[in-house]
This record gives sequence, structure tokens and C-alpha cells, in this order.
Amino acid sequence: MRFSNEMKAGIVVIVAIVLSIFFFLRTSDFKATKYELKTYFVYAGDLKSDATVKLSGIEVGRVKKMKFIYKPETKVECLLEIDGNAKVRTDSIAYIGTAGIVGDAFVGITPGKAEEFMKKGGTLASEDPIQMRLLWKKADEIATNLDSIIADVKDVVAENKENMSNIIVNLEDTTENFKEFSEDVKKNPWKLLFKGEEK
Repeated sequence: MRFSNEMKAGIVVIVAIVLSIFFFLRTSDFKATKYELKTYFVYAGDLKSDATVKLSGIEVGRVKKMKFIYKPETKVECLLEIDGNAKVRTDSIAYIGTAGIVGDAFVGITPGKAEEFMKKGGTLASEDPIQMRLLWKKADEIATNLDSIIADVKDVVAENKENMSNIIVNLEDTTENFKEFSEDVKKNPWKLLFKGEEK
């Protein structure tokens, strides 16, 4: 039986499709279904939906959804979609990081040490990122306080300049007297032995 070129080509395509399906089934892990966790931030920075989620620095999911929660206070609720083969411990903490200096924001999760793992739909504890606005405000407050302290020190020095000068003079006189006494002892060490007997 002779096959036409078209039939041969069709057989090759069918075999290729079968092999592709076979290798796909062998390498796919259908048991590792995804699960969702929630976490909340007061300040979310530049975080966006579909941002990467990393556990111990390894990508394990995405930020599926973000929305505001207004009670008891305004927060941003982040719905995290995590790979089924990535287990998050109950004492792990979610935080917002940045890939590089000016890279995209992502949600990082610390490894934790608890023996138990988060269950589907659980709420993960979080740690808000530092706001640059607050850092600059704090720096301004520190600078203002330093200026005030320096001004007070200058006032104290100016007001007690004479007393400080007297103290310095007394210290110099005491030092000079000690030098003279030391030289006298070196020349006449016997004076130390009979000093207490002198009346």
C-alpha cells in the first residue's frame, strides 16, 4: 500500500500532536492548584494589581485584586493568588518591596517559623512600607531640634565664658603646681617620707 505525500504529512502532524499532549501531561502538576490569601496595607505605595508575589524571594503568585476597606479604618485589601505548591506559614509577614532602585513594586512574604501553614482564604499579617514623606518630615524635625540645641549651647557658652576662662586658668595653675611638685620629688624623694612628721 502506497501513501501519498499528503497522507504522510498528516501522519507526521498527528504523531507530533500526540507526543506534545503526552509530554504536557507528564510535566503538568494538576494537583498544585492555586489558593488565595488576603493581606492589608495602610499605605500600598506603587503596588498594582497583577504585581508579583514572592515567598523568600521566589515568585509564587500574583496580586489578583486590590480594593479599599473603610472600616474600622481606611486600608487597602490585597487578594493574593498563590501557587498550590508554595506553603505560607501562619507567622509569615507580607510586605511591599521594589525590584531594584526604580523597579516595579511586589508583595514579599517572609518565610516564617511556625509549624502550621495558612489555609485557603486566610488573612496574612502585613508590614507597611516606609513613606518617604514621613522620612523627610522626620529629618526636618531632627534638623530643627539640632539647630535649637546648638543655639542653646552657644548661649550657655556665651553666658559662662568668664567662668569657663577661670576654670581653664585654674586647671593650668594646678597643672603647673603639679609639675613643680613632681620635679621637687624627683630631686628630693626623701621629702615624701618625712612630710607627715613635719609640724
